[in-house]
Amino acid sequence: MGMSWRLVVATTNPHKLRELRQIAARIAPGRLHFLAPEEVLGTPWEGIEESGRTLEENAYLKATALFERIWQPVVADDSGLEIEALGGKPGVDSAHFVGSDAENRSAVLELLRDVPPERRRARFRTVLCYRDALRTLCVEGIVEGWIALEERGTSGFGYDPLFIPEGHERTFAEMEPEEKNQLSHRFRAVAALWETLRRLEEEAVEPEGASEPEVPVWLPWLIRLSAAAARAETAAELDMLLRQALREGVPVRAIAEVLLQLCLFAGFPAAIEALTAAQAFCERFGVPWELLLPEPLETEAMRARGSELFALVYGERTERVRRRLRGGAPVLEDLVLRVAYGEVLSRSGLDIVPREWAAIAALVVGGWWRQVASHLRALLRLGFPAEQCEEFLGILQPFCTPEQWAQLCKVWQYVRQGEHTAVVQRPQEGSWCNGE
Repeated sequence: MGMSWRLVVATTNPHKLRELRQIAARIAPGRLHFLAPEEVLGTPWEGIEESGRTLEENAYLKATALFERIWQPVVADDSGLEIEALGGKPGVDSAHFVGSDAENRSAVLELLRDVPPERRRARFRTVLCYRDALRTLCVEGIVEGWIALEERGTSGFGYDPLFIPEGHERTFAEMEPEEKNQLSHRFRAVAALWETLRRLEEEAVEPEGASEPEVPVWLPWLIRLSAAAARAETAAELDMLLRQALREGVPVRAIAEVLLQLCLFAGFPAAIEALTAAQAFCERFGVPWELLLPEPLETEAMRARGSELFALVYGERTERVRRRLRGGAPVLEDLVLRVAYGEVLSRSGLDIVPREWAAIAALVVGGWWRQVASHLRALLRLGFPAEQCEEFLGILQPFCTPEQWAQLCKVWQYVRQGEHTAVVQRPQEGSWCNGE
């Protein structure tokens, strides 16, 4: 038996939640569970204004809004009735066409009053948007049918008393829930979602002997360069490291990206000095310099990709850290997610593993031990071997004072043991850094 999926549904509609649960019990009994927002938040979710112009946009907006509150896997549903004779209306406005469910149904019947049965073709469509810390995906379910001449049946909700699915003579509201849930658009969307989740589950199980993240042979030199620049080495010392890094095959773009991200971990003065020195060095020796241009993304897209990377780095501590940021100053959370993680650390010029190691190097030099621990955990979550982590941490010893090196040893022991205590433990006898 595979893993159990617990998804929080971004809805304020109890009828929709009940139907989703009934469908899940049929499609994946015991494995797919839909939770109400209040089961996680402790209080009812107030929902959001559904301002999207498509079902996909509304589902995405709802999923994102709730996900950024709870940082747990979320699914959002947006459904619409699309009637051919009305040009696809009510469509995305189905839930709020003119008013209540009863008023919406009356309005549809009035608009179709002179439309003969053969021209009352329609379809129900559901879009489900799934969000977690690493991905956003959408699936849909569609059922074709017709609009009845009058309301029929008392079961279901919304437009169910009007919709006759193709191949049947009764409306959804005239069917028992079990029968409707085998035919409906929502059933088909949940079935598509479940197939997608099963594929994700299979991808998450690495086959025996699966390869670890590929490590560039030049990464040790990038680590040294980041540490030296963060420590504000002299121009001559930086020149020596740059010469060696280029000789060892470190791409100029990788050097530029690492020196740029120093603004986050060592401050703007260190980043400006290092970038200026590197550019001057390349010009002196005829090495083409990589100009780093802004990546053209909208603010919300930048924040979204920053949020995903932030969640990867901080894992189960994500919401706790975000609360701390908001507590200090709400604008700080936005700057960290949108600018630091969205605009800088998510740039396309360097893979995540070299970025993480360069960040760790700068943070170690600065003595920011909580952040060092978080980025080391991120590397382990990415599948980076613990033994190789120890080897690469050893690269940083020449850049550390004895006190910094001792503290780095403690941090690594803390991360490896996975203990949720303060970073104050002494290295154990026989540990990799003991006696250094």
